[in-house]
Amino acid sequence: MQKHLTPDELRLFEAMEPQDQRHCLDVFYDLRESHPDDENLLAAALLHDVGKANAGLGTLQRSIIVLLRAVYPRVIDAIASPNTASWRYPFWVHRHHGEIGADLLAQAGARDRVVELARRHQNPSVEDSQAMALYEADGRH
Repeated sequence: MQKHLTPDELRLFEAMEPQDQRHCLDVFYDLRESHPDDENLLAAALLHDVGKANAGLGTLQRSIIVLLRAVYPRVIDAIASPNTASWRYPFWVHRHHGEIGADLLAQAGARDRVVELARRHQNPSVEDSQAMALYEADGRH
């Protein structure tokens, strides 16, 4: 895994919550099977959820988000708030973690394509085969 990340990217991966690291590793292993030589895609797989780091997404919030996405996915958008002091902030982070993560990656000097894949991993363009592969692998894990 470390050979796929720059030192600055690795620091961001290490700052993630263990459950997010585990998920990103699962996505990485999935994509490594089908795209073993795509360094940008593999790095993005390891970093696509970096925007969730230090966002207060505890087990309870994560469980609620999973349930709401399964039953009534639009409610997350309706209750999300960018106010960091609000109980609704974790829902906003969940909804926008791709953009948050991309900004963190760019500030850390991550590779441009890795930043872009992280930004688009929730809403890829069908013309972008790398982003679609990341989206699909993310959905499987």
